[in-house]
Amino acid sequence: MISFKLPNFFNNASLNTLKDRMGIDMHTYGDFGDSQYQGARVQIESIGVEIESILDITPLDDYTLTFKGERVVLYIRDVNDWADKEKLPKFHVAHCSTLQSMFGHGKKRRYVASQNESDTFHLNFINGKSVRKIEHSLNICKNCLEILRWNDYSKSWSYDKKNQCVSHFQIKDFFSKYPKALIGKDGYSNKNSPLNQYASNWSQISHQYKSSQKWICEQCNVNLINNKRLLHTHHINSQKNENNYSNLMALCVYCHAHQPMHEHMHNSPDMSKDVKEVLDVRKRQGIN
Repeated sequence: MISFKLPNFFNNASLNTLKDRMGIDMHTYGDFGDSQYQGARVQIESIGVEIESILDITPLDDYTLTFKGERVVLYIRDVNDWADKEKLPKFHVAHCSTLQSMFGHGKKRRYVASQNESDTFHLNFINGKSVRKIEHSLNICKNCLEILRWNDYSKSWSYDKKNQCVSHFQIKDFFSKYPKALIGKDGYSNKNSPLNQYASNWSQISHQYKSSQKWICEQCNVNLINNKRLLHTHHINSQKNENNYSNLMALCVYCHAHQPMHEHMHNSPDMSKDVKEVLDVRKRQGIN
């Protein structure tokens, strides 16, 4: 096993200087959330994401399917190598009668949620212990077309007309009519919502807010008018781009470090010194 010793980024003078120029508090650090999100985004838009259970798929009122809050296409990845094209699984875009049966019986199949618009699917062709990974086209489920009334699809149509509708179906057309990202009441979706990053004038916003609170911690009430660097501005909902005062709190370094998902602040030697200092100030002011 190879191990690496990472540098202490909390004591990196160049990084802290850069953060100061950007108006970011030196004790504020991010996590791998954004990179993980981008990795998941690439996967679901390419090879797709295997789901643990079909119950992880949530149907909407319009019968379309969602996975983790986004519309998806659903298909079975593992198929028999000897299956001919007519026996290949169909892909689903709606909570049709076929999927309703699967949901009802809780059948475990290797379903994959995908937003790939190429009309080809990443399949595992299995023959005994041999597995061939192949990109292959699949047909859409006719029951999905019926429940969505896609292009007025009807069971009463002739065999040829129904097959024509199947052959002309394109996933990009589906996502054009039913967008991948769900729009919220605020008009934003996960695709067009503002980036969760500090505003360019964050230092000014932070200073003005702490001044409006008279440099007093809103949680423990310690007065830091003479120790201003020990008072931070905290985003209540963790959204760094939402700087309305109702989303801000002036917190001493001790109270800030004990907020949810702020455990990283305990790893900084400088922060430990600041916490000790603010605890001394609190003690002098009679605050436990």
